[in-house]
Amino acid sequence: MPSLTTNILKSTLIVGAALTTAACGNGRALRGYVFDTELADAIQPGVDNRTSVETTLGTPTMQATFDDATWYYVSTTVRIRPIFWPDATAHRVLAVSFNESGVVSDVNNFGLEDMRDVENVSDKTPTKGRKLNLFEQIFGSIGRFGGQSPVGANDGENRGPNG
Repeated sequence: MPSLTTNILKSTLIVGAALTTAACGNGRALRGYVFDTELADAIQPGVDNRTSVETTLGTPTMQATFDDATWYYVSTTVRIRPIFWPDATAHRVLAVSFNESGVVSDVNNFGLEDMRDVENVSDKTPTKGRKLNLFEQIFGSIGRFGGQSPVGANDGENRGPNG
């Protein structure tokens, strides 16, 4: 007959293995706009305007950078794995363009195949001034402030709250 200690050890190992296996599972997350395909496909160029698009789809995820002539509705589904970066499994961008009158001029759909990786530039932007080391930053202001009265304070009448 197995002892109580053996049963506790086996139970602990089983629970530990189950937790370890569960931690390695894949998760899924939806980021951005939640698409209703019927509503998104109902937007028609020449028929809809800004108000009808916002009423149908809601506020856009983002607008064009330099004007508000294009609205973007962005949705991405990512797979989340414990050790790795999340990777996109589905992606949709609905770009709604407006003319000067505020009427829809064009509707474009972009998918996962249209995504592009953007390489970050690792260069540093030079700044004016001089580079200070740690000690210069810490001790650089010692002796610069002599405790003198502010300009115009030697008449004795217009002193501030600190004397």
